[in-house]
Amino acid sequence: MGRPQWSDVGMYLQTLMLLLRAEGLHSYPQMAWSVYRRTVAEILSPPDELILLCGTSIGFEARTVGYVHTGRAPLDETVTFVGG
Repeated sequence: MGRPQWSDVGMYLQTLMLLLRAEGLHSYPQMAWSVYRRTVAEILSPPDELILLCGTSIGFEARTVGYVHTGRAPLDETVTFVGG
């Protein structure tokens, strides 16, 4: 299907993450893996038609670990509405 379908990965990951939350699990998408796709391919030797684009960590929340939750930016900082 080619590169234009790479954007579908985001929709797939969002759906996967929502399904995981419905089952009580947390997840974290990791796009940084795409930077190391050649290094990973040297180790795993995937078929030529496959490429590593991202990974996802899945597990239970560690409530005993202290960390800061990142808030969301206000809508007007991230979205521009065009049209009437």
